[in-house]
Amino acid sequence: MGRDVAMLAQVLHTTLRAIGSEAAGTAGSEPLTTRKRAYAAELRAQSAERRDQRAPGGASGGSGVPTVPQLCPSAAAGADAGRKVSRVLETVGGGNPPPEAGPLPGNDQGMAQRRGGVESRILRVLRRPLADGAVVALASVFALGTLSAPAQSSKTEVRVGALLSITGAGSSLGNTSRAALEVAVKRLNHQLKNAHVTLDIVDTGQDPDRAKAGFDKLAGEGVKLIIGPQSSSEVAAIMDAANQRGVLVVSQGSTASSLGIPNDMIFRFVPTDHVEGRATVDLIKNDGKKTIVPLWRNDRGNQGLADSVRAAATAEGITVTDGFSYAPNTTDFGAALQAVAQQVAKAGGDTAVYLAGVEEVADVLAAAGSVQGLDQATWYGGDGSAQAKQLVDDAQAVAFAEKTGSFPSPLVALPKGAENRHHALLKQITRRAKATVDAFGLAAYEAVRVGVRALVAAGANADAAALRSAFTNAADDYKGITGKIELDQNGDRASAPYAFWSICFKKSPAWHRTGTWTPGADPTGPGRTTVTGCPKTKT
Repeated sequence: MGRDVAMLAQVLHTTLRAIGSEAAGTAGSEPLTTRKRAYAAELRAQSAERRDQRAPGGASGGSGVPTVPQLCPSAAAGADAGRKVSRVLETVGGGNPPPEAGPLPGNDQGMAQRRGGVESRILRVLRRPLADGAVVALASVFALGTLSAPAQSSKTEVRVGALLSITGAGSSLGNTSRAALEVAVKRLNHQLKNAHVTLDIVDTGQDPDRAKAGFDKLAGEGVKLIIGPQSSSEVAAIMDAANQRGVLVVSQGSTASSLGIPNDMIFRFVPTDHVEGRATVDLIKNDGKKTIVPLWRNDRGNQGLADSVRAAATAEGITVTDGFSYAPNTTDFGAALQAVAQQVAKAGGDTAVYLAGVEEVADVLAAAGSVQGLDQATWYGGDGSAQAKQLVDDAQAVAFAEKTGSFPSPLVALPKGAENRHHALLKQITRRAKATVDAFGLAAYEAVRVGVRALVAAGANADAAALRSAFTNAADDYKGITGKIELDQNGDRASAPYAFWSICFKKSPAWHRTGTWTPGADPTGPGRTTVTGCPKTKT
């Protein structure tokens, strides 16, 4: 039986390829349906012949081999049997897959010869006694509605890469961005008629070297659109390569204004630190603070935020001390906190500590609780730690935040009514990410939708200038869940409203929206600040 099944497997494999190629448009070929019926008829005849030859009382119990309609009484059943045929053949044939068939001829005469050879080989195998399992498997394949030619897709493949911090620093935004991108690609593939989008994600761990290696990998594979990276240090690491290779890069988290360069391949779907810094200073001023002591993670993005807060505060007459910066790999924050404590003590009352970092901010706040005098200032955060789960999961960090003003931190706000209008989308992304998605994660969703539109419009052979122009046109006045997108001369989002999120305790610690900031005509000038505070707890 093993030789019979092995031969049958080879014949089936070759037949499928021959018919698939025939369906691609070979001129003058006999209709596919006619051949399927002929094969099925021959199979029924062979099955009847085997019943006549079998002695009564045999293994079949006198019932013989079922006919094709009995095996597959419907097209759906036939399709299911067809999908299982390879496994059936492997089972009855000792687990060996069908051998690879040779290349098919590329002309009509060769195709005709190929079909003829396939037919004769099928009939030779069918005229030999076969095991029941092999006959059943063959019948399943040739049942009406089962053997259909593979669809010849005319869709253009659009490859999208993503550089995200799935692990390590920045993983909160990295994982919500991944969920947003996966949902966006699924929806695009459902909506697009002439294109199919694939997504390739590289985990950078928010390490600039890993981001550069990931970029080189994706660009080397021909990817022309990359979403991320999310930090400014990573964007700086790949900027030159993106310009040299002509690859569109759209970051959903980079804010460093120092990276705003006209006519390059870097776009950013969030405002720069100039806008966020102004929003933060307006809140601090609204709270009546006279001095700011900055403490920041020494990377491109958080350095930019510290610089912008300093500039905006100085313009408003608020004193800003030297502050302190810590290395990204810092785990012991004792020295940093002692330096901040000295500056807070010297400043006196009405002092704010501005802390710009990412998830390690939870460790900073937890350690700050044991440093004398730090609880006398009101603490404010940046976007990198806003809504980070690590902060509300750390009891010591939560306790210190409660004592020092709940640590209000800015994030780009969704337009009024957007949460209700896009409730199903937000729920889908949040469920997939297992975390609440913020406007930065949603910026990744918008980026891939605009980017794919640009790639399709530009065409496969577009150069860097054409890609940039197509992206700018696609982004211009695009209205999505994060609102209307307007890019400045550097390809960065010109402005946006912000919401302030604070760590509030209501039954359990959680992030709550406690205020808003609306930009003025000049997005880097004073805006309108409103403060609502944490929800009141019932006593």
